[in-house]
Amino acid sequence: MLVYWFLPMVLFLGIITSYEDIKFGKIRNKWILVAIVYSIIASSILFSLNYYDTNYLIKILANGLFSIIFGFAIWYANLWTAGDAKLFFAFTILMPIHKPHSYFFFLTYLSNTFIPLSIILLFYILFKAGKKKKLFYLKKTFSIKIIFRLIPFIFGFSWIIGLLLGIAGLGSNLVLSFAGIFLLYYIFDAVLKIKILYIGLLLSLARLIFDKSIYSPQFVSQFLLLTFLFMLVRVFLFSVGSGYLSKEIKLNDLEKGMIPAEIIIKINGKYAKRMKSFSLIGSIWHNKIGKPLFRNLARGLSNKDILKLKSLQKKLPFKTLRIQTTMPFAPFLSLGALLTIISQGNFIGLFF
Repeated sequence: MLVYWFLPMVLFLGIITSYEDIKFGKIRNKWILVAIVYSIIASSILFSLNYYDTNYLIKILANGLFSIIFGFAIWYANLWTAGDAKLFFAFTILMPIHKPHSYFFFLTYLSNTFIPLSIILLFYILFKAGKKKKLFYLKKTFSIKIIFRLIPFIFGFSWIIGLLLGIAGLGSNLVLSFAGIFLLYYIFDAVLKIKILYIGLLLSLARLIFDKSIYSPQFVSQFLLLTFLFMLVRVFLFSVGSGYLSKEIKLNDLEKGMIPAEIIIKINGKYAKRMKSFSLIGSIWHNKIGKPLFRNLARGLSNKDILKLKSLQKKLPFKTLRIQTTMPFAPFLSLGALLTIISQGNFIGLFF
């Protein structure tokens, strides 16, 4: 019943914002406002007709609030624009919440958005990368040393993440487990520079003792799939992909709106480039190791930024800057919303 109240608006919002994002490269605030007003009116009517209770309304408000916080955290990490963050919020408050997912239903929607995007990017990179390069990275990824280092980490931390998801009312969720492991791996390995092998071994030992669910064929199949996906995505999206999802541009050829894939930081009076970290923690870490030349660049370079770069050319030890290959995000947010409504949760759960 509830889906018929919101599906038409979700379809309308998805079509109009996807069209404008593809054609004009922006998401207009008026469509976000229309979605908010519609959600308020529809929710008020459903509440008056006793389809909603007070607890359900609180869940809607909580998901809306959390989606704003997460949306703008992702914007701060330069993964999408402010318009995408607002559209994410709009879709979140337009979707019926299923009780098992309670206050964190927005995370399910977020995963349903990024899964199709990751799959498309993965196939794009596989298509663009040469055979020798693919074989080189595959051999590097599936080496005995790498496998021995990663398996205890994935085995141990997937247990902790699973417990947290259970507490949050999200149950067993392969996609959110994958996202959590990836985030923790980045924090420990790339940011904190902590040896993940020893932590993974300790957690793995504890899991072997206390977690009886691991002694089942279902767990083995899910764990092997999780490990394979982690290693594959780690290589092709973050190693091979960096060369295909961005391109080198001469400083003199930079244009307004271009989004840097590298940040320029000043360390001890000297300028250096670093690949941009696509995470909130990574962004904070860059601020600690040096002073960024520019702050948040999710909207792209401004004319002022370009003039500043050109004026510093004699002081810079480089003549080029890597620029992100941009793509409209509204279609993926729209697809994620539809997948969430159709599957009444995480759409991957329909297959596993």
